[in-house]
Amino acid sequence: MTAQTIFDIAGAVLPTGTPKNAALIVIDAQEEYRDGKLKLSGLSPALTNIQTLLAHWRDQGGTVIHVQHHAEGLFDPSGPYAAIMPEVTPHEGEAILTKSVPSSFGGTKLEELLKQGGFDHVVLTGFMTHLCVSTTARVANEKDYQVTVVADATATRDLPDTLTGKTILAADLHNNELAMLADAFAKIVTTQEILAA
Repeated sequence: MTAQTIFDIAGAVLPTGTPKNAALIVIDAQEEYRDGKLKLSGLSPALTNIQTLLAHWRDQGGTVIHVQHHAEGLFDPSGPYAAIMPEVTPHEGEAILTKSVPSSFGGTKLEELLKQGGFDHVVLTGFMTHLCVSTTARVANEKDYQVTVVADATATRDLPDTLTGKTILAADLHNNELAMLADAFAKIVTTQEILAA
């Protein structure tokens, strides 16, 4: 028997987020993930795809929201790695929200901005797939937003398997996390699918 998501079993039809119906959220596209202790596998292609999506949203007059993690230690705002990567520098008029927890809704004005814009759909990109992207997707779903996660505009890193002592490779972790989100939280698409929608 072919595996099915809960969405599939329920017969749910999930719309794809576009500049006309959704806000594009760029989560934690910060230098820590390029040059710090949390270097990501697959960062470069994901960053290129975020650039493509930003251009697409901007060309069509869509809403872009940037989220930046600030916390003591790795993401110390006074340190060298908390800065947003220059490839995805926010443009004038684009909101920049600062958070200190995995969810982009936690302690920020994200929900307020979405309500002001009349959005019930978010398109998520950024880092890391298994942590801040996933948490934001799950919280958005619980808040009754439609959620689209762009698979090739996110990335993560290797993690230790605390049960076996082995390493869980970033690609496997990324794919498994996206599969979990696709089960009941979000529509998973590629950058090209967004552009074609």
